[in-house]
Amino acid sequence: MKKCWLLILLITLITLAACSSTETYTYWTEETDEQIQRLNEANIRYEIRNGEIWVGEGDMDKVVACCS
Repeated sequence: MKKCWLLILLITLITLAACSSTETYTYWTEETDEQIQRLNEANIRYEIRNGEIWVGEGDMDKVVACCS
């Protein structure tokens, strides 16, 4: 019975840890219509902050490949 509860606790903790992970963003360039269009066509996640484009850290390789 103890093993069952430990297993349930472990699965719950793993699930909660996976759900709480947040995407970090990296500054890419100043906002232009051309850059926004390229990012949208490549399905790359980005945010606009004060006229700057910030892309997901995990997508940096795709950004360099398509938008440089």
